[in-house]
Amino acid sequence: MDYASQIRRLGGAPEHIEFVEFLASRMKGSAWPDFATLDLMEVPRLVPHIWVVDGREGTARGLKVLFSGTEIDRRFGRNLMGEYLQPGYAEHYSHEAFNAYASVFTDKRPVYVERSDYYPGVEPQMERRIKVVVFPCSSDGETIDFSIGLTKFEKTRANMLAEPVIVQLEPPTP
Repeated sequence: MDYASQIRRLGGAPEHIEFVEFLASRMKGSAWPDFATLDLMEVPRLVPHIWVVDGREGTARGLKVLFSGTEIDRRFGRNLMGEYLQPGYAEHYSHEAFNAYASVFTDKRPVYVERSDYYPGVEPQMERRIKVVVFPCSSDGETIDFSIGLTKFEKTRANMLAEPVIVQLEPPTP
């Protein structure tokens, strides 16, 4: 099963599917896309929801944000570029989400995370269902030097998720 089919099965948003298909089209026989060759302006409507972590120095200090789209920054109330996200960077389930995002570097597998959170400074005041897909990027086909993710925030009046949904995606099968 390809990555887009896995995301579809998990209930990812149409933007997640478009994002995953964009990345898959750039892999060119490699297991991972090379971040340096990605032109995000080929998917301009997705850019506000995209974020990139620079893992070239490791993740011991946190996840260093190289780029964060405007929708990501709006939720945090500031531009995240250059900051190190730590476990507990947001409210509910952020430790689990942080560990899943960091696992992209250690396990060399993309992850899908769905969780709930409450963003107090965002109007209207309501919970958000957060759906994220994060892919490893490699310049040499071996070392994961960056990760790239797409986050969709959906307004919800439903109850918070009891537990986050965290799934490591399987490599595509022919």
